[in-house]
Amino acid sequence: MSELFWSWIVIACALPVSMAMTRLMIHLGPKMGLVDHPGERRIHVKPIPRAGGLGLFITMAVGMLVLHWKTDAFSEVLGPHWLPHFMAGAVLLVLVGVKDDHSGVSAYFKLAVQAAAAVIMFFHNPAGAGVFMGYQIPWIIDLGIHVAWTVLLVNAFNLIDGMDGLCGGLAMIALLILTVLATVKGRAESAFVIALMAVALIGFLRYNFHPAKIFLGDTGSMLIGFFIASVGTSVVGRNAVVAGLLLPLLVGGVPLLDVALAVWRRAARRVADSKPGIKIFGPDRDHLHHRLLSWGFNQKQAAFLIYGLAIVTSTLALLPIVGGANLLTVSVVGLVIIALVGMRYLAPVEFLASGRGLRTLTRKPQSYRHSMLRYLGYDIVVLFSAAVLVSWAQSKAMIRPVDWQGTLGTAALFTTCSVVGLSLAKAHSRRWTRASAHDFAECGLWLMCGVAVSFALKGSASYDLSFRDALVHLSALTLGGLAVFAPRCMGAMLQESVIDTMHRKRRLRGKRSSRTTLLYGAGDLGELFLCHLRLCRPETWQDYHFVGFIDDSERLRGRRMRGFPILGGFSNLREVVARTRANSILITSSVMPEERYEEILTVARELGMEISRWQPEMNAQCLLEPTSFTPRPADAGDEVPELLPIPPRTVELRHA
Repeated sequence: MSELFWSWIVIACALPVSMAMTRLMIHLGPKMGLVDHPGERRIHVKPIPRAGGLGLFITMAVGMLVLHWKTDAFSEVLGPHWLPHFMAGAVLLVLVGVKDDHSGVSAYFKLAVQAAAAVIMFFHNPAGAGVFMGYQIPWIIDLGIHVAWTVLLVNAFNLIDGMDGLCGGLAMIALLILTVLATVKGRAESAFVIALMAVALIGFLRYNFHPAKIFLGDTGSMLIGFFIASVGTSVVGRNAVVAGLLLPLLVGGVPLLDVALAVWRRAARRVADSKPGIKIFGPDRDHLHHRLLSWGFNQKQAAFLIYGLAIVTSTLALLPIVGGANLLTVSVVGLVIIALVGMRYLAPVEFLASGRGLRTLTRKPQSYRHSMLRYLGYDIVVLFSAAVLVSWAQSKAMIRPVDWQGTLGTAALFTTCSVVGLSLAKAHSRRWTRASAHDFAECGLWLMCGVAVSFALKGSASYDLSFRDALVHLSALTLGGLAVFAPRCMGAMLQESVIDTMHRKRRLRGKRSSRTTLLYGAGDLGELFLCHLRLCRPETWQDYHFVGFIDDSERLRGRRMRGFPILGGFSNLREVVARTRANSILITSSVMPEERYEEILTVARELGMEISRWQPEMNAQCLLEPTSFTPRPADAGDEVPELLPIPPRTVELRHA
C-alpha cells in the first residue's frame, strides 16, 4: 500500500480511536483522581473528569508513530529529528499536567517545565534556525524567541480553557487553518500530521461540548499549545516576513488576545489596589468567555461567538500568506477594525483598571517639590522631542538633509518658551487629579502664547517670517500639547468614561435585567442621578436596564443627555412604553406638579408598571458613628446605601 493510503487510514482511524479513548477516560478519570470540582471560578455545578488530555495524547502518539512507521511525513518536511524531540517535550508536559490536574503544582515549576520542553523542541533542527525577517541573528537570541513563543502559546490555550468546548474548538480551528495552509503550499505530509491532531480533537469535542462530560485539564491544554507552537513555525516558514508577522494571529489569535487582556488587567489592578497578593498569572473571572456569560449568553452561544471571531481573525491572517503580500492591506485594515471594535466592547474592564491605576499613581502622597519637578522634567522632554521629531519629519518630506544644528536650536527655543508659558499657568503645581476644563483651557492658552513667542524670536533671528518655521511650531504645538496633557487627564478620562459605558451600555446585559426602566425628568435632578449612576458600583443597578428619558419639554425632544436619549413627553408615554417594552418608571424630577404625578400613577396602573422616585438626601442615614466619621470625596468604589420603600405602588430610592 502507498504512503498516501496509509496516511488516509491513520486519519480515518483517529476519530473512532479518539472517541473511544475519551469515553475510557470519562470512567478512569475519577479513579485516577483527575476530577474538576465546582468552585468559585468554575462554571460547572458538578464534578467532571479532567482526563481528556490523556486520551488525546494517546491517540496523537499512536497516530504519529504509525505515520512515522509507514510514511515519510516527518523526515521530508518537519525533519528526521522532529518526532523524537516533540514526543520528549510532550511527555514532559503530560507528566507535569497530570500531576497538576491531580493535586496541583507551582506555577513557576510549570513555567520552567514548559520552557524546558521548548528548549528540547528547538534543537530538533538548530542548523535551520536563526533567520528572522531576512536577518541572521545569533542562535541564543533565536532560542529565546522560540522559548518565549512556545511558552506564550502553551499558556494562552491553558488560560482560555475555562468553558465547555472552548479550548478544543479554538485549537481545532487553528489546526484546520494550518492544514489548509500546508496543503496550499504543497506540504501534504505536514498536512496529514496536523490533520491527525485536528481529527483527534473532533473526537474529544464530541464529549466536551456543553454540557461537557469531560475536560481537557492542564494536560490537554498544554499539549495542544505545544503542538500548535511546534508545527506552526515549520509549516508557515520562518523566512517569510509576512507569514512570520501574522503567525501569532493565524494559530492563536483569540487565546493570545485573552492572555494579553489578562496580563494588562491584572497588572493594572495590582497598581490600582496596591495589593501584592494580586498575581499577574493568577486566576480571575474576567476572561472573554466569562464576560460573554455575564452579558446573558449561554455557554453554547458564547463558544460559537468566540469561534466566529477566531475564524475571521485566522482568515484575515491567512490571506497574505496564501495570496501574497498584495493582500496585506486587506488583512491589516480588517484586523485594525476588529481591534478597534474589540477594544470598544471587550476591554472596558481593562480600561477601568488602567484608569484606576493611573489615578492611584498620581494620587500617591508626595511632596510639592517632587511633584513640580516631575511634571517639569516630563514637559521638557516631551516638548523638546516633539520639536525635534517634527523638524526631522519635515526635512525628510522635503527630501533635504537634516540641519541638526538648526533643528536642535529651534527645539531648545521652542521648549524654553513653552515651558515658561506653562509655568505662568501653574501647570506644574496644579492638582491635576481634580482638574476642570478651566485648568486645561488656561494651560493651553499659555502654552500657545509661549509657542507664539518662540516663533516670533525665531523670525527675528532670521529677519523674515518663514512658512517652514510656522509649520514646525504648529506641528510641534499639536504633538507636544497632546503629550503634555495626556498624563494629566488620561487617568480620570479612562476611569470615568468606562464607568459611564458600563452603566449605560446594557443592551446585552439587559437580557437578564428584570426592570426595563424609563427615567422621567431630564432636568437637574436627572443629571444628578446620572452622575450618581456613573460613580456607584455597576452591581448596584444590575437589575435595571435604563433605556432613556421622558421629559415634557419640547426643546429636549430627540436630544441626548449623557448618552441617554430623550424619547418624548407624557403625551406619548404609552407609545414609548410599547416601543421600549419598559416595565418601570424612575422619577428624577424635583419640580413635578402633583397633578402630573397622579396622571403618571394612573398610566402606570393601567400598564402594570412599577413607579419609583429617586431623591438624594445627604443626611438620610448615618453609616458611621459620629466619633469615627471622616468626610472624604466620593469615589467609584464607595458603598451605595440601601433602597428605602415608601407606600404601595411607589418606591422611594434614597442614598446618603
